[in-house]
Amino acid sequence: MACKYLPVKASKGRCFLLLGIFFCVFLMDNLAVSSFIPFMSFTSFTSFISLIGYNSYTYYLKPAIWLLAAIIALKYPRMRHAAKIRFRDGIILWAFCFAASHILLSIGAAFIDGGFGKSPYDHSLKGMLNNILLVGLTIAGREIIRAYVINTMAGQKVRYLLFLIVSLVYTFCNYTLLSYVRLKSFKDIVVFCAEFFIPEFSQNLMTTYLAYLGGFAPAVTYTGVLQVFHWFSPVLPNLKWITAALVGILCPVFSMILMQNIYLKESRQYMRKVKDEAGTVSWMVTCLASICIIWFSVGVFPVYPSVVATGSMEPMIKAGDVVLIKKSIDRENMKVGDIIQFRRDDILISHRIVEIIHDEMGIGYITKGDNNPGRDVDIVRVDKIKGKVVKVIPKIGWLTLVIKGQVNTGQSR
Repeated sequence: MACKYLPVKASKGRCFLLLGIFFCVFLMDNLAVSSFIPFMSFTSFTSFISLIGYNSYTYYLKPAIWLLAAIIALKYPRMRHAAKIRFRDGIILWAFCFAASHILLSIGAAFIDGGFGKSPYDHSLKGMLNNILLVGLTIAGREIIRAYVINTMAGQKVRYLLFLIVSLVYTFCNYTLLSYVRLKSFKDIVVFCAEFFIPEFSQNLMTTYLAYLGGFAPAVTYTGVLQVFHWFSPVLPNLKWITAALVGILCPVFSMILMQNIYLKESRQYMRKVKDEAGTVSWMVTCLASICIIWFSVGVFPVYPSVVATGSMEPMIKAGDVVLIKKSIDRENMKVGDIIQFRRDDILISHRIVEIIHDEMGIGYITKGDNNPGRDVDIVRVDKIKGKVVKVIPKIGWLTLVIKGQVNTGQSR
């Protein structure tokens, strides 16, 4: 009986057709910005979009494509989803509750960190009707394709890998290629991933799991509630990016874990899945911890670490120690005795303030390494100060020095 629902050649072909439509829309979405992307030269397609007008494409042609995709998928033979039919209404209700909880948590976070901002979308009668057409048909088409693909291809051995692949594809295609091309530095990539890509991936992972359990209806419900709030609320939470990242990641992740526990208990499969659950939770915790470590390392928190490469501050700070630097300081009111980190050329230096001067250029600090015989020659100006040393952690940075061959560039001296 297990083989009854394994994908056959015909159903695989249907999946590829639906995914082809999905990627076609992604390609067309990028035509409007193709002139900004060096490796794209779809001149004829771009001319076509210019001919019909971008608004006509966005509000009429694209919804029509998604409607066509939905009709094609619904005409195919229905694929059995994982949950039994009697559980489907409950899954839809829980999908609504999880999406509503996400929205409420975002609103609550806005009162604490960030506040609210005016929605950028058109809320005139015509604008709202256009947005209803665009959002409604887009969600329907995307989620019907997702449900068909995931329930056609999800054999027992490839299920979790397929979840990840489908979620990654949907997340990647949610942004234009220009969004990726604009990422110039490592920090740009970290901020983009934390604020946009990883939260979107988490949401897609939750949506994919709902589609696997109950078909397209719970997936449409979950995504629809979130998108209706995003597109039609006159004001939206204007969270700082770190807060937005935490809310955007934690809500879908814990919603998925809770949904899985609820379904397994209701369907009496809980004991057989306890081991898998523990593995899932551990994987989620590891991912979240890794994200936080990366944020901390690149300096997105108020305090960031820096490896000391020389012994100029011995005996207090030795080579291989890690110093924690506080960024949010009053740089114009530093005191003699404070240890500051400042940039000189391409080198970060952590030395102690020994004198404060006031001249025609403003405030300046004379610094000296505790282990150096004389003061530093150059005066440290306020705009060169990166932060103040607040903690020394001995020896944990020595491996970094070994890997880099004790190169001073980019390290604290």
